[in-house]
Amino acid sequence: MKIICYGDSLTSCGGEGGRFSDILQERFPGHEFINKGMEGWTYADARLHLQEEVLDLQPDLVLLEFGSNDWWRGSRPYQSWGADLDVMLGKIRQAGIQAVVLGVFGYWPDPLTGKLKAKTYGADERSEAFALLEEQIARRHQCPYIPNHQAYILNDRCCWTDRNQPNELGNRRIADYIEPILEKMLESQALPRRKRRMRTIRDFWEEAVEIAPQKLAVVCGEQRLTFAEADLQARALAAGLARLCCNPNPRIAVCLPNCLEYFLTYWAVMKIGGIIVPISPWLKSDSLQAIFATVLPDLLIVQNKQDDHEALSAAAFFPHLPVVYLDEKEGRHTFNRLLLWNRPCPHPDISGATPAIIMHTSGTTSAPKGAVMLHGDLVFNAMTTIKAQNFTGQDIHLLVNPMFHCTALYSSLPVGAWQKTPLVITNDTQAEQLLALIEKEKISTFLTVPTVLQRITALPDLSAYKLGSLRVVGYAGSFMPVKTVRSLQKLFPDVELHNFFGLTETISATHVLSGEATLEHPDSIGQLLPFVSAMIVNDHGEECAPCEIGELLFARENVISTYWNKPKLLQESLVEYHGRTWFRTGDLACRDEEGFFFIKGRKKDMIIVGGENVFSVEVETVLMALPEVREAAVKGIPASGVREALGELIKAYIVPEEGCKLTEADLRRHCHRNLPSFKIPHVIQFLTSLPRNPAGKILKNELPD
Repeated sequence: MKIICYGDSLTSCGGEGGRFSDILQERFPGHEFINKGMEGWTYADARLHLQEEVLDLQPDLVLLEFGSNDWWRGSRPYQSWGADLDVMLGKIRQAGIQAVVLGVFGYWPDPLTGKLKAKTYGADERSEAFALLEEQIARRHQCPYIPNHQAYILNDRCCWTDRNQPNELGNRRIADYIEPILEKMLESQALPRRKRRMRTIRDFWEEAVEIAPQKLAVVCGEQRLTFAEADLQARALAAGLARLCCNPNPRIAVCLPNCLEYFLTYWAVMKIGGIIVPISPWLKSDSLQAIFATVLPDLLIVQNKQDDHEALSAAAFFPHLPVVYLDEKEGRHTFNRLLLWNRPCPHPDISGATPAIIMHTSGTTSAPKGAVMLHGDLVFNAMTTIKAQNFTGQDIHLLVNPMFHCTALYSSLPVGAWQKTPLVITNDTQAEQLLALIEKEKISTFLTVPTVLQRITALPDLSAYKLGSLRVVGYAGSFMPVKTVRSLQKLFPDVELHNFFGLTETISATHVLSGEATLEHPDSIGQLLPFVSAMIVNDHGEECAPCEIGELLFARENVISTYWNKPKLLQESLVEYHGRTWFRTGDLACRDEEGFFFIKGRKKDMIIVGGENVFSVEVETVLMALPEVREAAVKGIPASGVREALGELIKAYIVPEEGCKLTEADLRRHCHRNLPSFKIPHVIQFLTSLPRNPAGKILKNELPD
């Protein structure tokens, strides 16, 4: 049979391959589904074009879905919508064609109580009245009627790209709702295709192995594994890890560089319902010791004794902590031996509320806090990442960000599995090698930190590289100089530049700057992503006016559930405003009238000079505008001597471009032209480099006073 899905943009949501018509096509392969999703169409438009869009194609069945645009426009009474539907169903049935009416306004079942609830967003008394009329008209023409085909996704933010547009995950559930009616009408049993309920990222991986086993999953150097090949190794590794750990949901601490073994470990731990504890090799032994004491990992994986001295020094305080080495010569437990463990892999029940990652906040001398990411958080983050970065199922992703970092473990790995797309992993951050890898592997997306992109823009000539495959470059983790953004726009005019922003404590990216906005607001972190709520408040707890600087807060639902074994620390950062709970970030920010956010630095980094507030980022931005300045950092130092009354002085740390003869006088003249007098640095120090953590953030506490 030929089935036409005739509707407005809701019929096309999810993109090609992710529409509910595409999913139904896979489940009913003996029938032909034709998608006729019409952006912005009302019932009047549908009635006007019914003949050429539907009847002339002589279908056997029509799935009819309209009404949303009629409601939003509000230009005609709901009775007129019903009249159009009545006429269309009459013509369809007169032609001997069956029809199903997919409503958008009816009640939906609350998953917690099971009770029916009225739709509130995109609805009012008109929509409620129309839902009753729609049902009567469908019954009169003897057509099956679904009162609200989105009923099972209305309150699930993982199922939407925004408040109005379902994503593929949402369309799977819509297909679930429609499927029983089609089975009766088509007299066909639906195949179990794309039926799995995605509650965990383990579900992502298992589906990829099930339906795309021969697709490339990962590339690392000369190693290339399909999903099926990677799963064989991950399953064996999972069995080996389970043997060494007594805990049924083990916490596996991983201190490794970017490598294939990290990729396999990630999915092996997810298989056995464990928790990844990423360990930064930049941390010192005392910080690591505090992390181990709080988390009490069941296992530690390292590369070798020479490269992982700090981690092993901390582990020595926990004599019962097994250590697994990548290097075959290092110890009794080695990675390759675990891969040879020929036993069944445990598969415990896990849910969206199961912890998956304990990601520690940046720290150098004190113990970082362990932010707990649940599986449900990661599912939401994956959907948000796809929306923010415009990822598709045809992409090839470059993974150069450290794999102990949020971007890699929260986003890159889950999205690669969900979209069945390959990750090309590298530990090399040198510009020439990265460009050569992009050319070799035909990389299409490249998420990294600003320092890496600065190295690329500093190259004298890019013409030797064929980079036509590249379509998305995203950057986050630290301040991005405007001049670097401008250089990237010139070097890669056909590439989408995305500035994205989020915290270790937020369960997804919160802002993105993309498209034309990067030209107009290159110094902005962008606008809020769907389902993210934020506000900026002043010291009196009042919401800031546009362009007024205050502290950035995020709604509680956008924030992690807890810090591991330290729940009180999170509670200390929560405040109540306007009947909602908000998380205090400690970041200073402002928002313009168009909704673009601008980070002004950490609240603790605000410098008070003679009673005037000076924001480090503002001074750094001016300094970085000089072509001769490669890096700049600004912080406050105690005022002394004749200037003691000022309280604090502004100190600037400058890294000149190589070969440039930059003087303090040059910098001061530039600052005098672009800053008020009280914001001009009092002290300037030249350095060869600035201390940074693996995310590229400048460690200002390591700068000399």
